[in-house]
Amino acid sequence: MNSLSNQLAQIGQFTQTIISQPDDPLYIVTDQGNGLLQVQPTQLAKSIETLVEHYLYEIMEEFPIHGFHPYVSIFVKNALDCNLRSAIEHQRSLKKTNDLYQIGVDYEVMLDVIIRMRIFIKQILEVTETLEFKELICNAHRTAKKNREGMMRYIDSLFEHYSRLVVIRLDLHEDRPIMSHNDIEKKYWQAKYDFKRLLNNAKMNSLFDAMVGYIWSLEYGPERGYHYHLVLFFDGSQVRDDVYLAWQIGDYWKSVITNGRGSYWNCNDKKAGYHHLGIGMINYSDVEKINNLKQAAAYLIKVDHYVRMLTPDNGRTFGRGEILPPRTSTVGRPRAA
Repeated sequence: MNSLSNQLAQIGQFTQTIISQPDDPLYIVTDQGNGLLQVQPTQLAKSIETLVEHYLYEIMEEFPIHGFHPYVSIFVKNALDCNLRSAIEHQRSLKKTNDLYQIGVDYEVMLDVIIRMRIFIKQILEVTETLEFKELICNAHRTAKKNREGMMRYIDSLFEHYSRLVVIRLDLHEDRPIMSHNDIEKKYWQAKYDFKRLLNNAKMNSLFDAMVGYIWSLEYGPERGYHYHLVLFFDGSQVRDDVYLAWQIGDYWKSVITNGRGSYWNCNDKKAGYHHLGIGMINYSDVEKINNLKQAAAYLIKVDHYVRMLTPDNGRTFGRGEILPPRTSTVGRPRAA
């Protein structure tokens, strides 16, 4: 996940912290006499200020056509409703070097932050207590669990049928800048058409003769537009050079499928830099590499869990091949030569 996607996960987890600490005072105000007040934010308040100040608007810009996980959504919505970022930025503009404020001079600026922050927390606590919100959380967790378990079963089924697999990871880009909000929908249909064409052509193109499975997710970013994260599985007895094959498929996407519009990123070419390698040639007995593969695949689900793109046709943004049936033969896996 990119940094903002990670922040969404952090916000989701942090909202749960807010719910678990309903009595946190947020700010401790101590009268120092002569209209001088000391204001000390708690750790909870400091964390909220950081998330709002550095990530709130950036998240809205990065994910303009997305729906958030309920815990993320309630944080973002109430922070915007309370205009928290503007209040925090106003306080930061004071360039305070200490935590002392003078009534009638700068305390009112800090008081505005305190009031808005307490309203923000109050609204979150009220909404998260409703039956409707609790049902949203249950549904989100149920869907995430179902997707993850299905993904793990799918990968296991592939290794049950093949003694080794060549795993290729590509990021496929359309590379057409989004010029307007209306342009977003047009580019969505183009991206969907291109990817569907790729999968259909794979049935007849020799590049994919040894392909036995795939996993994909569709994402959107304001700078790069629509792009696919694609994991392809090939029979390891028929494919050796994963890097070269990845280049070939990437070039096919760029030159044929998108007619020169698109681009791609060949993750296999950079696998030497992976600390937890889960691509390339993987033997069915290599537990570490298979776990790394599963962890990488789980990230695709995790992104979809915290922020899901809202498509014009309510289409899927994540998919995989069919889980293979259990082997019934007593011979076991076909051994790669």
